[in-house]
Amino acid sequence: MPDKKREEFFTNLFLQYYNAITGKQYVKVGSPEDRRDNITGTYEFLCKETNSKSDYLAIEEKSLNKSKENVRDNKEIREIKSGVERILEDKHILVNKEYRFLLEFKNVPGKNERDRYVSKIAESIEKAMARHKGCDICDPVTLNIGGYDCIKEFRLISVLEGKGIVLGSSAESSESTDVEADTSERMAKIFENSNKKLDLPTREGKKTILLITNDWDNFVGADQYNVVDAMEHIDRRNHEHIDEIFFINKRNLEDGYDIHKVK
Repeated sequence: MPDKKREEFFTNLFLQYYNAITGKQYVKVGSPEDRRDNITGTYEFLCKETNSKSDYLAIEEKSLNKSKENVRDNKEIREIKSGVERILEDKHILVNKEYRFLLEFKNVPGKNERDRYVSKIAESIEKAMARHKGCDICDPVTLNIGGYDCIKEFRLISVLEGKGIVLGSSAESSESTDVEADTSERMAKIFENSNKKLDLPTREGKKTILLITNDWDNFVGADQYNVVDAMEHIDRRNHEHIDEIFFINKRNLEDGYDIHKVK
């Protein structure tokens, strides 16, 4: 079921940005699902430039984190990750520049256990980095932590090519892990579905916009570079009816959003 409140929030955020960079004044004039004002199609919103009779935007919004299953688990896992990162930062251990770790949980540690997990994970990462410093790691290195039963898998993934600590829970929804596991496949679905929805307004001569959105902190795979990289592996025909694509990403542990044009 579409979340109209969410779609309106991101569309309004985008229009404020888009009007500022273009010097135009686009406003929402309706939605095809309202079945009024002769707006046809299945996309989210039709917008019109107030100073023009023919300048329209057809906007489709797609969320990277649409599923709301186990949001609580995701939030608590991210808090554990943030705790580990704080310890490593305090020790001046810059994991994101050299190493990448995969840490997956079977379930979220109890509230009274989380500090113990954070300390042990940070200690294990520090030891692994010292042990493998300067080595080329061709295969993932498994890290074993006895007595920490909530951990399903803990691996050192790579050296010099990593992106830091990637934490996940086996209880997370498939949509929240697909982006990291196979960004191209996930993005291909977004482009294919959006391309179909924006075919009609393209034929009607309207400009078409796809908004790819993320509103979770520390969401795995959520950055504009992953989106651009995924596009390079997708047949151009899968987004031929989309004139412009923007990625709207929540700032990490901050209020506010960053908007990046990716097409």
